[in-house]
Amino acid sequence: MSVTASTYGTSMSTDDRTIVAGLPIPEFKHIGVEPISGACGAEISGVDLRNPLPPETLEEILLAFEHFLVIVFRDQDLTPEQHKAFSLHFGEITEIPQAPTYDGHRDMQEVRREADEPENVVPSFENFHTDSPFLLRPPLGIVMRALAVPKFGGDTAFSNAYLVYENLSDGMKELVDGLQIVYSGKHIWANNEKLPPEKRLRLRESHDFQEDELENIHPAVRVHPRTGRKALFANTAYFQRFVGWSEEESRALLNYLQSLAQRLHYHCRVRWKKDTLIVWDNRFLLHRGVHDFKYERRHLIRTTLKGERPLGPSDFPPAK
Repeated sequence: MSVTASTYGTSMSTDDRTIVAGLPIPEFKHIGVEPISGACGAEISGVDLRNPLPPETLEEILLAFEHFLVIVFRDQDLTPEQHKAFSLHFGEITEIPQAPTYDGHRDMQEVRREADEPENVVPSFENFHTDSPFLLRPPLGIVMRALAVPKFGGDTAFSNAYLVYENLSDGMKELVDGLQIVYSGKHIWANNEKLPPEKRLRLRESHDFQEDELENIHPAVRVHPRTGRKALFANTAYFQRFVGWSEEESRALLNYLQSLAQRLHYHCRVRWKKDTLIVWDNRFLLHRGVHDFKYERRHLIRTTLKGERPLGPSDFPPAK
């Protein structure tokens, strides 16, 4: 994805422009854009993803993705190959070790809960999280489409990690700027096997990842490689400890930081409908499924976009 910073410029002053996701909304001429909340998210209209996208339309879709962090397209009845082709506009498609694959496509995953299955069968966390932070290059983003959804409920909620960081005190920013986190996915399958069958998650049965690929150290504050904007990159999913801290100390700070991401003024919430497709930034946005439905089927399929190795504040030394 390549969007220049100048794309954000218009003849309007900042005071005259609407702020969403912490920044003035860019100008869009080729797509319809309707923000979902003041924190993040937008619905995109006037686009049929089954057809090739004109360059000016694609540029604005990529700009909307960067600005709003999650973008929503309705009524997109795509084949798996069309789903993948659209995904490639945002980055390289990659596999992840833990999510079940979809219908023989190794490069697609599914999130599925049948009407008679318990809530916990889906690997969904009770707190906002980013996907697969234990990988050396955690996913850049997710492109997900709904095949079947409950009549009510089953939304996906998002929390803007830029805003979480930007609203910290100067003292807390200084602390977390210097922290690193050990994330590990080594024990997912062993821990799952210890649970009673009715409480186990639906996980991918096998994968080609080596064990040492399932644990990595990343900065607690992630910096966008182009804009330099900072976001909190600390969440409970796969978290082990802060480097140099005890587990008890680490959990105390993490619980506080995680509580900030729960605040409603950082959120948007997307209601799924059949053939809704959403793209979200897994680097600077937290997400969680809302499993508030029973006795209904929810089936989502997704591609995962390969990300860069996370950069922290120490990778951007202050100018002399």
